[in-house]
Amino acid sequence: MPAVSPLPTTSLPPVRRHAWLGLLLVLVVAAAVLLFLTRHILALQHFPFDSDEANHALPALQMALALDGGHLGEFFQRLTAQNFYPPGVTWLKALVFWLWGGTAVTARLFSAVCLFLALPVLYAICLEIDEKYGWLSGLIAASLTAAMTSLLVNGTLVMLETPGLLVSLLALWAYVRAGKRPSSGRLLLASFCLILTVLTKYTYGAVTVTAVALSELVPVFGNVRHGWHPLPWRRWAALFAPLAAVLLLWLARPGGLSGALDYAQPLSDGNAWLSWRGFTYYPLSLARFETPAPLFALVNLAGLAWALANWRKPGIQLLLGYFLVGMALIMFINHPFNPRFIATFVPALHVMTAVMLTNLLLPLRHRWRQAVPLLLGGLLLAGWQSAQTLPQRFALFGSRLEVEYETQPVLNDLAAWLEEQMSPNGRFLLINPWDQFSAEALSWRLAAEHQTSWIVPSLVLPPATAESLTQFRQQLQASEVQFVVVLEGSPWGAAAWPDYTAVLEDGFDEKSRHSFTVPFYELDDWLNNHQPTVPEWESVKANGRRDLHIQAIVYEKEN
Repeated sequence: MPAVSPLPTTSLPPVRRHAWLGLLLVLVVAAAVLLFLTRHILALQHFPFDSDEANHALPALQMALALDGGHLGEFFQRLTAQNFYPPGVTWLKALVFWLWGGTAVTARLFSAVCLFLALPVLYAICLEIDEKYGWLSGLIAASLTAAMTSLLVNGTLVMLETPGLLVSLLALWAYVRAGKRPSSGRLLLASFCLILTVLTKYTYGAVTVTAVALSELVPVFGNVRHGWHPLPWRRWAALFAPLAAVLLLWLARPGGLSGALDYAQPLSDGNAWLSWRGFTYYPLSLARFETPAPLFALVNLAGLAWALANWRKPGIQLLLGYFLVGMALIMFINHPFNPRFIATFVPALHVMTAVMLTNLLLPLRHRWRQAVPLLLGGLLLAGWQSAQTLPQRFALFGSRLEVEYETQPVLNDLAAWLEEQMSPNGRFLLINPWDQFSAEALSWRLAAEHQTSWIVPSLVLPPATAESLTQFRQQLQASEVQFVVVLEGSPWGAAAWPDYTAVLEDGFDEKSRHSFTVPFYELDDWLNNHQPTVPEWESVKANGRRDLHIQAIVYEKEN
């Protein structure tokens, strides 16, 4: 009887098992992050929006209210009304508000869920880059990203960092996938994700599209060096034509191009493009806030060096371009000097670091002489420091959020008192609001509690001059409001309110006034430059607080 040949073995089942096991572990990490953020969002739900959060939440709520009321004309008008910030996230958030209600908790949970979804996408990118060890590098990259302070903080805020991370990673994943197994469908999917990234935030779109374009051009230049080859016009048409068409249509709207150009202006235009602070601030921020511990920045630096040496590796080239272009934009052009502005780009570095670690350390038993002893030592030291740092970071997270939210529960009492003095439909002008008690936040409150889409007008008064008094009189007459609310003691606006009183009293009578004491923290610069220990935090938080003594005065129009 002839011998039976054994069936050929294949590595596919173990690879699949590893991939599914890795995905399960990443989902566990992501779920733990989501539960951690949800617990803090619920615990601090009595902290109202500041102007930034209200700015990002209000348009979505207005769209949801229009949709809920069947006002399709208003819905489509608001659909295309955003100029400074493009509307990609607003559209998605409007759907969330329409389904689950427009509350501060829902709006903040949207950011937390975006971070939850971003971690499996990061894992999928690692699987595309490294089929053999991608499951492990994906788990490492997701764990490093889950420890980023800026992402965790912004996962509890109604901001664009975590939605921007999600859509950017989707675009990178779709492009890497299309590059490995090209087809019109995959290229069109990548183009759709690029469109969504551009319409989420111009910064994210510009960086992601540039990284993809560079990845497309590198092989073209390589072909030119070795003789002429036809350009991949059909591939480029599928990848870039839908993006170009949507972008042209969006920018051709009234105000579309001017809004994009306004956004493109540097945030700190008084600083030189190349400066010592620009060179050092974000590398230091990366070490302080975007790694489990400062020493891990050295491992990340090794990962960056490895990626530069292996830049031709599929996927690494794209992520390297994405990270370097994003960092260059923030460091040398935009100048915001806040760690959150690099939060969307750093996970790409975590992927490169994770792929380096798995490629160098897993085959150690076969090629230990080629492994870098310094990398092993640095990894052990970084792990030891992380074990000391991370528990303090998570223990302080709730206290940090109390400052990061920038508002205080007593501001709800101020808003409620104003509502008692005026009917919900009473139109009023808000004088001398500030970031923590803003016209945007009051507009959100009116929309969320009374389903009104009215935008509260506001005015920050300059020092009184004959010209400013005349302008105040004209603005007051043009506003056609029934009430005027003055906030004496506000950190914004002139303290010379009595100089404007005569103008206001010519047509308005004082109705009521009430005093409020509002805790106010001036810790932004300190928080953006330190990762505090528990004793440091208690000391600085106590010394960084001052009380605002606000006297709210309501004037009513004479009959």
